[in-house]
Amino acid sequence: MRTRSFAMIAVTGVMALLAAACGGGVADTGQIAGGGTANSEADKVYAEIAAVPRDQQRAKAVELAKQEGSLSIYSSMTQDVADVVRDKFQQQFGIQVSVFRGNSETVLQRILQEGGANRLGADAVETNFAEMAVLAHEGMLADYTGTGLDKVKDTGKFDHWTASRFNVFLPAWNTNLIRPGEEPRSWEELADPKYRGKITLEVSDSDWYENVTKYWLDHGKSQQEVDNLWRGIVSNAKAAKGHTTMMELLGAGQTPMDAMNYTYITERARVDGAPVAYRLADGTNPIPAFARPNGVGMLRGAKNPAAAWLFYDWMLNEGQQVLVDLHLTPSTDVPGDNSFKGINLVPFDVEGLTKEGADWDRKYDEQLRGVEQVPN
Repeated sequence: MRTRSFAMIAVTGVMALLAAACGGGVADTGQIAGGGTANSEADKVYAEIAAVPRDQQRAKAVELAKQEGSLSIYSSMTQDVADVVRDKFQQQFGIQVSVFRGNSETVLQRILQEGGANRLGADAVETNFAEMAVLAHEGMLADYTGTGLDKVKDTGKFDHWTASRFNVFLPAWNTNLIRPGEEPRSWEELADPKYRGKITLEVSDSDWYENVTKYWLDHGKSQQEVDNLWRGIVSNAKAAKGHTTMMELLGAGQTPMDAMNYTYITERARVDGAPVAYRLADGTNPIPAFARPNGVGMLRGAKNPAAAWLFYDWMLNEGQQVLVDLHLTPSTDVPGDNSFKGINLVPFDVEGLTKEGADWDRKYDEQLRGVEQVPN
């Protein structure tokens, strides 16, 4: 069974080809991977916006963005979310928006390939933390200095990009098949034989696997105890591809429990009438919940840099309410948002996965060898 490759290993070959095509490294040419030089026209626009007082930067960006007239976003948002985000931004500013949507690895590879050919199509990007980290490392992202940063907690601020939303990991269950009192109250409980044949694992969730493993080790479990728990969980489980597919199966009663799904997917299904839940009857869940950041950034080689800046700023302001209305988990405090209510939130290991993601891909893949796949 093959899991997804993490960004750091997925683009190694691409970056090698780009370096060869350029006849040398970035340091030799003075170029950034996104095309142009460090003194590009886009950088000048970003500097012009940053030069005015912070409370006036939005107005300056609006002025310049309206002159540009368009914006290109590359994102791994689901299509329904991307459509609403595009429409809301267009309606507010009168700027024409195009969206290229793909999975996070596709978004990253497309930006790197276009940047290496000096034909960058994206102005702004919104995708998973691992891919954002690669773009930042390659010098492709410009620094945002607007007041939107003031709303984001330190755990959502990174070098050259900022968390725009979170995917929160928790088990989900069908309330007709897992009755009150039968729900898991710890990650360890997923290894209990009472759940034999009732659990579904997602084939690419190596980031969840890494976080749970490190959490257990950091809280006093031995490596042997951790290994035994994973053996128990895997022996109870079948596997499926895609969190949306897992939720469709769960809501239809074809599977009783997802070992992990994103809480926003569970909540959206519940609101739509599916018999699913991730909170107990009292509205809480004591299981440690890991919030994985998805981030927003603006490209240094952008053709429409002011519009890119404006989109970044909007995602941390008005865009947060748009995400909440779609039942996603925002990166700022939004009135009326209950995403974290009753949840036992713990830190997500961004640094560890950025450095060692490929190793955890391999380890998780090994865990799932021989696990039966749930038919779609």
